[in-house]
Amino acid sequence: MNISIRVLFFVALSVAVISSCKKNDDKPVDQLTTSVNFVNASNNTINFYLNGTRITNSSSYFPGGTLGYTQVTAGTQNYQVKIAGSTVPLFTKAFPFDTAKVYSLYVAGQTADDTFFTTDTLVADTADFAKLRFVNASPSAGKLMLAFAGTGVADVVMFDTVSYKRTTKFIRVKSGDVPIVIYRQGFPGQPLRDTITLAANGIYTIFGYGTVTLIGNQGLADGLIVNK
Repeated sequence: MNISIRVLFFVALSVAVISSCKKNDDKPVDQLTTSVNFVNASNNTINFYLNGTRITNSSSYFPGGTLGYTQVTAGTQNYQVKIAGSTVPLFTKAFPFDTAKVYSLYVAGQTADDTFFTTDTLVADTADFAKLRFVNASPSAGKLMLAFAGTGVADVVMFDTVSYKRTTKFIRVKSGDVPIVIYRQGFPGQPLRDTITLAANGIYTIFGYGTVTLIGNQGLADGLIVNK
């Protein structure tokens, strides 16, 4: 075999090998994601895990806390919750989060039964109003009421008899500093009082949580989520 023929042979062989490699290489599959707002409505400081991997290492979730919407793998995935500092999961539960939607996931206790999620449809108001909804995330409170506190007049109930795990629809409210009261149905005396600040065109969720006493509102707490 002369030199010219030998060179042509090796060039042809190299092209064939490269072509074969390209055919055998699987094209990288784009992993679909979705947005989930993880909300700690329990009495413990916790961490969330997705298929065994901690979702955020920057901070733990304190009672009443959230770190905002987080990008996670879409589809049915296994989520775990652990008390901060523990290696033993409180529970593992699968959730089917779709890539075309936005969610909030609430952990209200130490069992999978006290975990629930909402689908968040976030359409801001076009005028100078805010949008607000209410979530009952207290397993022991029964039905909750949320009212705007009046000044010299009766409180105005905005969300009435909201049962555990229920998420109300968003309503249109005035922006600014809003004094609120939250209390259990049948126990309007000595309610939980707070003042929330709502920006024009903002979208918010306020949730009641905590382990309350048999009578009254002691132990009830609230948290405010800025959805948008």
